[in-house]
Amino acid sequence: MLKKIEGNKRLKKRFPSKNRLHFFLFFVFISFSFWISTKLSNSYTIEQIFNIEWINIPESIVISENNKKLNTSITASGVEIILYRLFNNNLKIDLIQANFEIDYLSLNLENQKFLIQQQLYSNTLLNQFTPSLVKIKFSRLSEKKIPIIPKTRINLRAGYLTDSNVISKPDCIIVRGPKILLDSIYYAETIAYNQEDVYKSISKKINLSPIEGAKFSKDFVDIELSVSRYSEKEFNIPIELINQPEGVKVKLFPPNTKVRATIPMSVIGNIRVSDFRLIADYNQILNGQTQKLELFIQKKPSGVKQIILEPNEVNYLIRK
Repeated sequence: MLKKIEGNKRLKKRFPSKNRLHFFLFFVFISFSFWISTKLSNSYTIEQIFNIEWINIPESIVISENNKKLNTSITASGVEIILYRLFNNNLKIDLIQANFEIDYLSLNLENQKFLIQQQLYSNTLLNQFTPSLVKIKFSRLSEKKIPIIPKTRINLRAGYLTDSNVISKPDCIIVRGPKILLDSIYYAETIAYNQEDVYKSISKKINLSPIEGAKFSKDFVDIELSVSRYSEKEFNIPIELINQPEGVKVKLFPPNTKVRATIPMSVIGNIRVSDFRLIADYNQILNGQTQKLELFIQKKPSGVKQIILEPNEVNYLIRK
C-alpha cells in the first residue's frame, strides 16, 4: 500500500504544477499573438473581387444589370485583406462620364482609377483591374406630371370648421417609369393621415404612397389645412329685385329676410348687413306662373362658411 502511494506521488511530480501550467499557456498565447500580428502586418498581393455600386444614375435611366463585379489585383496588409473579404467588398462607380448609346451605356473605368483607389484602405495599392471598359444594358423612362391627392381623415372639435380644403404643396409632381405604366397612373396619393379633435391649423410633411415600378421626383409633400373657430350670426337683409321693367311696381312680402351666417370668430365683429346682397329675379315671373320668387345671395363676405335664408322664397304683388 505504501509503495502504491509513493508511486502516485512520483507520478504527480512529473506533471507541471497548476501555476506552471498557467504560465506555459500564457507564454503560448503571447507567442501566438506575436506570430499572428507579424503575419497580419505583412503585405500580400492577392486577387480581390468587388461588387460594383453605380452612383449618379440619371433620373431618366434605369440600369438593367445591377450585379456587375470588378476583378482587381491589390497589395494590402493581412488585416486589410480580411476586412475586404468579410465586410468592405463594394466599390462605387460614377456614371457621370458614361456614354449612353441606344441600348447600352459604355464607361471607361480607367478614367476612374483614382476614385477607386480612394475607396480602398490607406495602405492598399491598386495594381490593376478588369474589365477596364464596361457595357451595361439600360432603359429610358418616360415621365409625366400628375396631381397630388392628400389622403386625410380629420375630425374637428365642436365649434371649429375648416377654412378651405386640405391643400398639398406642391399640388403636382413628376412621376417617371415605363410608358405603359405611366398611361395607367392619373394621380399620386399621400399616405393616410388621420387626426382627431383638431382645433388648430395643420402643416405637416407627409410621404407619398409609392407606386411599384414608378419613381416620383420627390418622396414627400407638405399638406396644409386652415382651421378656425366659427359661430353663427343673424342678419335682417333687404331683398333687391333685379330685371324689373320700367313702369312696373312690384311689392315683395316680406321685403326683408332673415340670414343666418356661419362666420369665423376672428372677423365676426366686422361683418355688416351691407356686406351682403340678397336678390330676387323678376324674370322668374315671366318664365312661369309662379306665385313666389326664389331668393339668391349674390354677395357675401369672404370667410363666411354657410348661409341659411329664412324664408328662401317671398310672395309678390305687381302694380302697373
